[in-house]
Amino acid sequence: MFEIHEIKIKTEYNPLLISKQAPFPQAGFYGDWQEMMGRGVRRFEIKKDSEIIGFFQIIRYPLPFNQSLLYIPHAPLLRQDYEGQTEFLKTFRDKLIEIAKEINAIFARFDFYPALTANLSEYFHKVPPYAYNSVYFQSKYEWALDIGRTESELLNSMHPKNRYNIRLAENKGVAVEIIENNFEKYFEDFYSLMERTAKRNNFKLHPKVYYKNILENCEKNKNAFLSLAKYDGKILAINLVLLFGETAFFVFGGSSGEYKNLMFSHLAQWESIKEAKRRGFGIYNFGGIDGNCGKKLEGVSMFKRRFGGKLIEYSDSYDLIIRPIWYWLYNFKKRYWR
Repeated sequence: MFEIHEIKIKTEYNPLLISKQAPFPQAGFYGDWQEMMGRGVRRFEIKKDSEIIGFFQIIRYPLPFNQSLLYIPHAPLLRQDYEGQTEFLKTFRDKLIEIAKEINAIFARFDFYPALTANLSEYFHKVPPYAYNSVYFQSKYEWALDIGRTESELLNSMHPKNRYNIRLAENKGVAVEIIENNFEKYFEDFYSLMERTAKRNNFKLHPKVYYKNILENCEKNKNAFLSLAKYDGKILAINLVLLFGETAFFVFGGSSGEYKNLMFSHLAQWESIKEAKRRGFGIYNFGGIDGNCGKKLEGVSMFKRRFGGKLIEYSDSYDLIIRPIWYWLYNFKKRYWR
């Protein structure tokens, strides 16, 4: 028998008990990031026959007219040896309905990790492709590199162009500095570079205060470092690398459009990989990329893929529709008024 209970004490919420490679959007500190933006966060444990087999946290995003939507990013996170997927989906659906009605949500969205083999379409509505275009929802595809090998092996396994560009940046005098504290000192540079990167690659950013809160929270928790690429005293790139479980996550990064011939972004990533490896992490996750047929982030995706590694594919996103008319209006706006 499955049971889903809300966790009221934050320290009792620990998705790393299920997997040391849990996605960071299910970490407790990610919920803290959302709470600092005024979004509601609720955390839950999943039990089968009184044994904990999973965790998930729900983020509540406000919508106009006192409505809201619920999002469970890259979760529920479930132990892989449990039985009874169909029974669990029924329990999960009933719990989501209960929560959504409590807080006037028009729908709840989630994307399992790892994906289930059961047919989710029997219980939920598959999200249409255009609905993925939001800064708030997680990427379906990520690129990750096993960094348990030697530096020489990592260099030899990457695309020759990346190896060449790393050496070129070093030879041209680009220097990379790893920053472990005093993140506030670099925030304005960080956000300015993020803005330029977003403009060049045609994607949207969160509000500025969101990134400021994140850097403050990371410094408080000592779970991240910054990688700064400099040339002639000028900061050309800043990457935020988050540390969670066995994985170092390249979460956000910004770069200048100047001095592109110096290939400083390649060196900044390589030094980030080396730093994560030095700290004992086994995986370096480059974050979101386009899928095998995607084109939206083609240049960024190619850049990440050339470091070597493999594709991580999360499940399709599914919605539990609570208020159909409002749900239709929400998707109509997403499709035609981006």
